[in-house]
Amino acid sequence: MNVNLLFQCFEGTLNQSGEVRNQAEQKLRELSKIPGFVGACLDILSNSEVPESVKLSTSLYLKNKIYYGWSKRSKSSNDLLNIAIDEDEKPVVKDMFINALVQCSHSNPNCVRMLLPALTTIVEEEYPQGRWDGLLAESFRLLSTNDIDSAYVGLLALSEIFRTFRWSENDERQNLERLIVQHFDDLLAYANQLIQSPNALDDNKIGSMLKLIVKIYKFITYHDFPHTLQTPERFIPWANFHVAIIEIPLSNNFLESVDKESRKNYQWVKAKKWAYSNMLRLFQRYASESLTRKFSYDEFKQIYLKDFLPNLLQLYFQQIEQWGASKLWLSDECLYNILSYIEHTLTQKVSWLMVKPHYATILQHIVFPILSPDSDTLETFENDPREYIHRHLETWNDDYSPDVAAVSLLVTAVHKRSKTTLEPTLTFVTETLNAIKSSSNEFQSLPLEQAVKVESCLRIISNITDRLTSPKSPYGRAMEVFLHAYVFPFFNSEYGFLRARVCELCSKLSDYEFVKDNSVPIIYEGVMHCFNDESGFLPVKLLAAFALQSFVDNPVFRESLSTIVVPTMQSLLQLSNEFESDVISGVIREFVEQFSRELQPFSVDLTNNLVQQFLKLAIELNDASNVDINTFSGGDLPDESDKEMAALSILSTIISILLSFENSTEIIESLEQSFYPAAEFILLNDMENFYREVCEFVENSTFLLRKVSPISWKVLELIGDCNRKEDSMVAFHLEDFMMAISNYLIYGKQELKQNQFYTNILFEIYQTATANDNEDKDLDEMCVVFEFAQKMTLAFGDKIPEQYLSTFLTTSANAIEVEKDGLKTHLNYGVNAFNVILASIVHYPSQSLNFLHHRQLLTTFLEIWIQFYLPKFTRVIDIKLSIMATLSLLTQVPVQEYSSLQIEAVYLKLGPMLNDLFSRLPVALKALQDKRQEFSSDAFGKFDDFDSEWNDYESDDEDAADDAEEYLKFLNGEANGLHMVHESGDFLEQDDMDELEEDPLSGSVLDDVNVYELFQLRFSTLQQTDPEKYQNFVNSMSLEDQQSFVRTLNAK
Repeated sequence: MNVNLLFQCFEGTLNQSGEVRNQAEQKLRELSKIPGFVGACLDILSNSEVPESVKLSTSLYLKNKIYYGWSKRSKSSNDLLNIAIDEDEKPVVKDMFINALVQCSHSNPNCVRMLLPALTTIVEEEYPQGRWDGLLAESFRLLSTNDIDSAYVGLLALSEIFRTFRWSENDERQNLERLIVQHFDDLLAYANQLIQSPNALDDNKIGSMLKLIVKIYKFITYHDFPHTLQTPERFIPWANFHVAIIEIPLSNNFLESVDKESRKNYQWVKAKKWAYSNMLRLFQRYASESLTRKFSYDEFKQIYLKDFLPNLLQLYFQQIEQWGASKLWLSDECLYNILSYIEHTLTQKVSWLMVKPHYATILQHIVFPILSPDSDTLETFENDPREYIHRHLETWNDDYSPDVAAVSLLVTAVHKRSKTTLEPTLTFVTETLNAIKSSSNEFQSLPLEQAVKVESCLRIISNITDRLTSPKSPYGRAMEVFLHAYVFPFFNSEYGFLRARVCELCSKLSDYEFVKDNSVPIIYEGVMHCFNDESGFLPVKLLAAFALQSFVDNPVFRESLSTIVVPTMQSLLQLSNEFESDVISGVIREFVEQFSRELQPFSVDLTNNLVQQFLKLAIELNDASNVDINTFSGGDLPDESDKEMAALSILSTIISILLSFENSTEIIESLEQSFYPAAEFILLNDMENFYREVCEFVENSTFLLRKVSPISWKVLELIGDCNRKEDSMVAFHLEDFMMAISNYLIYGKQELKQNQFYTNILFEIYQTATANDNEDKDLDEMCVVFEFAQKMTLAFGDKIPEQYLSTFLTTSANAIEVEKDGLKTHLNYGVNAFNVILASIVHYPSQSLNFLHHRQLLTTFLEIWIQFYLPKFTRVIDIKLSIMATLSLLTQVPVQEYSSLQIEAVYLKLGPMLNDLFSRLPVALKALQDKRQEFSSDAFGKFDDFDSEWNDYESDDEDAADDAEEYLKFLNGEANGLHMVHESGDFLEQDDMDELEEDPLSGSVLDDVNVYELFQLRFSTLQQTDPEKYQNFVNSMSLEDQQSFVRTLNAK
């Protein structure tokens, strides 16, 4: 490869002339296909005379070339990048790569950062396979030089080497133990030298190198803890190294020259973050008692708890105290890890005893000030309400936020150590609020510095409300007095963040049993005042909406809202437009369900509005999904999950609206018209995350109408078009599509029998789903395929095309052959596969028997069906189907055919079988009816998750860990007991039979089949057309079976 020519190409790509750039890029594409291209790029990077701009261009191209071309695990939209790097060139590249990084590190550090993903790719592919053994020695050699840039590259390489051990356990990585013994003492000595270097704190490179060493330790201890690092001789020095990084203060020069927002990007701050994180991980995973603990390293646990934890905990308390006094700056991530560490001490018996005397201090000087909003938070409330909601109001915030950690610490303390912590918490909050109330004229003249303290107090109470308001809580009655004195007044506060907080707190009180008559009316008036907030503060309106949702079934709220539900709903829709969140749609859905009668005139307009909101989100999601991800770096990929959740919730709300009008055919048909644009957009644009909602809408609309409307047939056409696309995901989501397909077959079967166009759509979906001989499908996925075939066979009956029947039988027979030995253990799979054949027997008994005989499966099928499956059937569908198949075998198959197939004995069993099935059918029908009544009733009890915990309130907090240990022993004993039941076989069979439960909310293609009438019709016809066969059949039964037969024959 001509390196000079390649250099000219990269240089040309930076030229201002578009023509020159295009020519250079074209030539670069040609050169990139030639072996030696990667090595030539590395030559350019290793040349100190090459301008940095050219090196950056070369680094970018080389990074992508290696990332996509070194292995086949990643694929680029640029086909040139997917061309595999020549195997003969790879050893040369590995020899040159580290040297190129060293050369770049001297004068072009940006190139090093850009090439790091390429290094990760090569090491990940080569080192574990023993194809880059020299890298370790070369890395440590670089550490031994006096050149800090070379040493930095050495640490980069070591970090990638030890990253390969991150997810393996000790038994799988015994060579790691050898590497630790050989090299980690030297690595630690080097790390300590870095810390002690002159002016180390002002050197960002040293901070970066220490961060790499800390991450090396993280990689090898994250999933399992190497035995050689558990010994005191190695653990204590490495732990002290982490403490040294944690303890060393950042330089005044740095703190004065860098603003708070930018500090977290400083390498020393990152090193501290990972040091805190490592200490937390060791404590949680290897030095704690836990019901989910996988590793048991008792000797290490004793060392950690006895020799290390007390000193570290003391250091953390000192740092928190200095932070509270503004004498120490801590990044949010560092503070988060400190609080998480303290929280975990609360859960462990040994460490809890150390923390217990300090709880009041933790509450007053850690939790309380952290939960008091600072000026930045208040500015966010005013100017970026969406960010404020995400950061301070959403319970699922997963950022490294100190306030999130503080709340978690508080909740753990109050829930795990109630006896010690709950009363002091409530006392502190009450005294604080009382002092503020006294100094502010009953909260009437509240300065901002006091208002933020109120916010902290209310947030504390909000997060422990469940404990305070539980029916068995000793503070239950006092809570109502507290609310009137310290919460309700802030519905009218001049501070929007307090109005939002009081609404949030009240949203958790809907199950609380108020004694005072005016309590709920005060909440209603306050919530509505905030909901109609003229200040326009989004968080206030949002939290008020949540409170409305919580209380919507309260009589006071229901009565008052029923007269203004339409304008309230319009306000909710406007709020939903302003803030993309699934929770707003949840509020709307709750209102629809509670006020369906009042909203009926508004239902179509409401649905149209929701569909427009959905389409707005769907268009944005679709546009985002079509962006080339290769144009983004890893951290820049947009997160569209909030939009997607909001869109899903809107669709669910539309379905709730539909279900609210089950007795109004005209409205349902109008709602179908309104929903169609959403279904059309989803299916035309292959938005698979919304397939289920489209199918659920069709399922419900067809069920409510008891017919398939023209709109629903148009949706089926769209599904067919979607299925025909090359990369269609319809078959992958077949279980979701079966919700709609089942109802097409139930309520549209007459149209399907007459309209080959629609029939072909269904069969094409089946063919797509069974392509590739089902080799990639698991048993559950095959059950859906069987269900599809069974329902089509029964729906079409004797009008089913021969091609369809043959395909269905063949697929099922193949499946039975593949799982022949597992048919008695995988009952769900076996029964569904057999039901396809039984459905075929109903209308084509002789053809089906001969097919099975030809496939040498007839004996297997009859034996398992009659002797194993049939006695276990409890579902109506299985019993009905077996009755219908048995009737066809008895009345439509000549007796001599049983002889030719050598199954005469089966014929003699059919009569008693039929009697048994009819005797069990009423029981199955009643069970199904009971389930339907259960689902349609509102008699669902409410759970009180915390009452049982209050039963143990008087027990000693110190016993918690002992209780956990006893519970762990109990679980182990239970597991052993279950193992014994498994071995007996009975438990396993019962478990599998549970999989065959019947869905009480779904219709069946056999719902309109009266098997009693069918029985009477078939046997009266047989008696008239072949009296001899009829009489022989009756005579073949015992007297008792004959009596049962006659009763069924005469049943009405």
